[in-house]
Amino acid sequence: MHTVSKRALAPDLARGVMLLLIALAHAHLFIRGHPVTHRNYATDGSPLDNAVAGIQMTVVDGRALPLFAALFGYGLAQMAGRQRNWPAARWAVVKRCFWMVVLGAVHAHFLFEGDILGTYGVTGLVLVGTMVWRNQSLLALAAGWFVVYVVYVTLSAFQIIKTEGVFPDGLATWALHTVAWPATVLVPVVLGMWAARQKMLVEPERHVRFLRTTALAGLGFMVAGSLPLALVVAQVLPGVPLPLVILHTLSGLAGGLGYAALMGWIAAIVKKPGLVMEALAATGERSLTCYVLQSVSWLVIFTLGGLGYEIHTAQASLVGILTWLATVVLSLGMHLAGIRGPLEVMLRFLTYGRKKKARPQPQVQREMAEQLR
Repeated sequence: MHTVSKRALAPDLARGVMLLLIALAHAHLFIRGHPVTHRNYATDGSPLDNAVAGIQMTVVDGRALPLFAALFGYGLAQMAGRQRNWPAARWAVVKRCFWMVVLGAVHAHFLFEGDILGTYGVTGLVLVGTMVWRNQSLLALAAGWFVVYVVYVTLSAFQIIKTEGVFPDGLATWALHTVAWPATVLVPVVLGMWAARQKMLVEPERHVRFLRTTALAGLGFMVAGSLPLALVVAQVLPGVPLPLVILHTLSGLAGGLGYAALMGWIAAIVKKPGLVMEALAATGERSLTCYVLQSVSWLVIFTLGGLGYEIHTAQASLVGILTWLATVVLSLGMHLAGIRGPLEVMLRFLTYGRKKKARPQPQVQREMAEQLR
């Protein structure tokens, strides 16, 4: 039996919620045989299907990706800070990200070509050198790239840059997306790295005001920015101006960061987590394993079982929720038994090897803190 060490609540809580968003964002993509609108939502559903589609366009679609990105950046910075010196930290980050790309390729080939593990692995490899930048430089990078991203989204929306139909099917789709998508997640990854230096989620009680403000502003902007297009998908409105479609995409970044801040705010308020919160955190601690298990579920239920031709949006979302709940129950059982996630154990072994990683000495910790600031 493994001994599971005590972990900060907020990051794992955020990862557990993130997995629900991912499940909802992916499940309806497997519906077949229906005319579709934005983000593959069917247009011939019942009022319930339309309502579910509208709600998911508001709080799910395009929100899980930046949340995942921010948490990935946060985790990378934490991992680097635990190493004995900067060369060791850099090598650990490079190895972890490399194996994430490999695992993503295997995942895409055998289970789900919409894999995002490879995207984050490539992003980490690109950003490894920035982990010793000063805070001001990191924030400047995030701000500068956000401007680039806004221009790209705008040009794409107006078909000045055409991305539809560019990618072939199969593993080549994953490979090209893995190279291209880091540009879309770079901002939240960098902001996650910056937040880790401030210990936003590890010591949330020190940042309650900032977390509360970020959560309310981020989620508020997410809802306001997504509502016009969500009403179109729900078939309440016939259409909206193109700038409002662009706003839906950009509001996803605010929503992802808002969700992360909300989990930190909750963790700062809750003194003793109950069973539900403990189960969510256990799921987040095994996020890699649970993410891949979702793809196994999609393969068995939708592809092999052929259910994609028989259900609609609301039913697909129910399948997504039930799949996520199954991983929550499994994770809680593993947590109570002291068992780590198998893919987390594998990735840790590939990163560090068999030798137990020594804890940094105080002098080295000060050196790393100075380098990472």
